[in-house]
Amino acid sequence: MPGLIKKKIKNVLLMYPPGKVLRGHFQHCESPLGLAYLAAVIRNDFDVRIIDGRAKFQTITSRKSKWDYYGYTLEEIIRKITAYGPDVVGISCLSSFHFPEISKLCRLIKKNDQKIITVLGGTHPTFLAEETMSKNGDIDFIILGEGEDSFKLLLQKIDTGQNYTDIDGLAFRKNGSFAINPKTKFIKDLDVLPFPAIDLLPLKFYEKKGVPFSITFKSRKNASVLTSRGCTSKCIFCATNNYWGNIYRGRSAKNVLDEIEVLVKQYGIKEIQFVDDNLTLDKKRARQIFQGIIDRRFKVYWSAPSGIAMWTIDEEMLELMKASGCYEVNIPFESGNQEVLDKIIKKPLNLKHASSMAEKMKKLEIQVNGYFIAGLPGEKKEHILNTFDFAKKQDLDCAWFFIANPVPGSELYEICKKKGFLKEDFSFEDIAFDYANIETEDMSSREVEKLVLSQFNLYLLTLLFRHPIRFFKKFFTMIVTHPVMTIRTTLADINRIIKQ
Repeated sequence: MPGLIKKKIKNVLLMYPPGKVLRGHFQHCESPLGLAYLAAVIRNDFDVRIIDGRAKFQTITSRKSKWDYYGYTLEEIIRKITAYGPDVVGISCLSSFHFPEISKLCRLIKKNDQKIITVLGGTHPTFLAEETMSKNGDIDFIILGEGEDSFKLLLQKIDTGQNYTDIDGLAFRKNGSFAINPKTKFIKDLDVLPFPAIDLLPLKFYEKKGVPFSITFKSRKNASVLTSRGCTSKCIFCATNNYWGNIYRGRSAKNVLDEIEVLVKQYGIKEIQFVDDNLTLDKKRARQIFQGIIDRRFKVYWSAPSGIAMWTIDEEMLELMKASGCYEVNIPFESGNQEVLDKIIKKPLNLKHASSMAEKMKKLEIQVNGYFIAGLPGEKKEHILNTFDFAKKQDLDCAWFFIANPVPGSELYEICKKKGFLKEDFSFEDIAFDYANIETEDMSSREVEKLVLSQFNLYLLTLLFRHPIRFFKKFFTMIVTHPVMTIRTTLADINRIIKQ
């Protein structure tokens, strides 16, 4: 058909962009599971390679920027692309703040070889497909949401010269314009997917230099595992529901355990980090996974850095978690005020039950951390202070406090746009969860920033002086394996306190 791309495809390069964090923050680098799944799905039809742009131990800073960039430079990535000679380059854009560099990279790719087909996927282009295609003519396609089936079909149709304009969840260019097919189809049975192609990832780098999502870890030989997709909660600040089609799907316990067995026996993995949005949402399945770890004698540590649905947790579940190797859980309390949870955040969490279960975790010697978020429309200063008081009373091993931001695809963004709560200079590409972008009649963005920063640093100091041994024990592995990064992060925090 006229106006459509037709090209024989042999080599496909999948890429995670170079790292980018607020200056002084920990520089994460863990397995990009989304790309590893894509690679596993297409590797029987095409030659595929993965570049993790973060997997080089170098930091690139600019005094004019609030960001630290790390990993490979764009020029180094272009040299790698040229050496491989791909027909298609697929790039993951999970966070909006990555898009400026990804946009530059697409221009460099096309400048170097106009025939290379560029494809973007991830949260930012999924929810901002029209804006993304309009901003950069060097982006050929966008895969919306869950990408395995759509991406594979796109490659097959281009390779065989077929019409791809009817592919579900595809944004594409046609006759000088572009079209967007909404995402309507999702994989019902996740067990049909092959295990992620982690053999294509720089595993030695992750083992020696990587910093997993959780920051802390028991063993350098750790791996991320995703056992489910989606979430049943309707938290207004989160885009997960929309991204995964507002449905929850879990892999079978056997399928999960078989993957862990491969990781343990073939790759020598000693720690699993379950990165599900809600690992225990299906209580029966969760128990089967934990019991299976025991029965198969994997002898691994495991943690749940993304958090768990506390309304699914009881004492029996916790004892099984501990027996199967659980050593740390992050609890997404979100707020210390039940009214804020019920009426503003819309999270089905009961603080009394969550506190009770957190206490049981501590008795089982499971490390307990908390996630909190502040600065939502309708939230007042006293609500935020309630949250910090609540966190202190929980006597957690640590807690993280984030400032609410209107990310693409979230209900929060729609609320802020409709009510005029967005800062005048608001840009998705500048979102960072230490900075506020919401202005309401209750609190200005500056007031939220000052309050959260001052209270967070006071919380950390209190935690350090009350439990110095526990504090250093938690971060010991990180201090030993990444002393320079730990020092830089500490100095950055001190500098922010001084400038406050």
